[in-house]
Amino acid sequence: MDIMKLKKLYKHNNKKQIWRILPTTNNKIVLEERDAKTKDVFFSCLDIESGKKIFKDFQLEEKNWIGIESIYKDIIFFHTYGKPDMPAHKSIIAFDILSKSILWQNDSYVFSFVYEEKLYCYQQRFESRVFFALDCLTGIVVEDFGSDVSAINKMKEKVDEDFWKQNYLFPEYFKRNDSVIDVHQKYIQKVLDENVIKGEVSYLKISDLLLFNFHEVSKTNTYTNIFTAVDLTKNKILLSETLDKNLINLMPESFFVKDNFLFLIVDKTKLFVYQII
Repeated sequence: MDIMKLKKLYKHNNKKQIWRILPTTNNKIVLEERDAKTKDVFFSCLDIESGKKIFKDFQLEEKNWIGIESIYKDIIFFHTYGKPDMPAHKSIIAFDILSKSILWQNDSYVFSFVYEEKLYCYQQRFESRVFFALDCLTGIVVEDFGSDVSAINKMKEKVDEDFWKQNYLFPEYFKRNDSVIDVHQKYIQKVLDENVIKGEVSYLKISDLLLFNFHEVSKTNTYTNIFTAVDLTKNKILLSETLDKNLINLMPESFFVKDNFLFLIVDKTKLFVYQII
């Protein structure tokens, strides 16, 4: 059996803190990044395989209290916040990646989800919510659901089902108290036995490829976040990467896989992208 390989494709480093990594269905990655001093939010878009920048450090009129709701094909849907420091979202801003321009904006609705070219949203009334479907490209209302939340929930279930069809793979926690039988379990148990580790080991097994990260306790009682990739058939380490060090708190969710691409966040500001081959 041939040994599995990890091919490093590129590194992205804007020297800003990475808050979100959002692969699209059209072979792109959108990054939400924040300046640690000013708290300004910036958005960049890369070709998922080459790392070529489609746009970089894009900002909207609102510089701080803004985020991404969702990406549908080549449209990014942004939201603002009802009040600074408050979690409630408001407004919908549709931004086209290819033309690098805002298609439409509506401050009357709150985003719910996108499904089959329609954006589902609602207006908050005094005692209830009223739901609508908008055309993704124009923002024009194409359907009024009134307060029929059941119809909305049924479509939302389909959206959730479709998400997992996009070949996302997220790590799970190794359960220390379970029986250690499989090869990957034995490998992780060996790592636990040989290192002083805080928290749990997060791992992902893809065929005979084991990806995992853990937080090693240093002599100064801070944590070092270490990622390792192992070919289990050869018992061979393919990659060992320090994702962060001198940590006071644990940093979960440090890696994930979509299709055959591995995404690693390093030092909070760098994105390393590998291809699994």
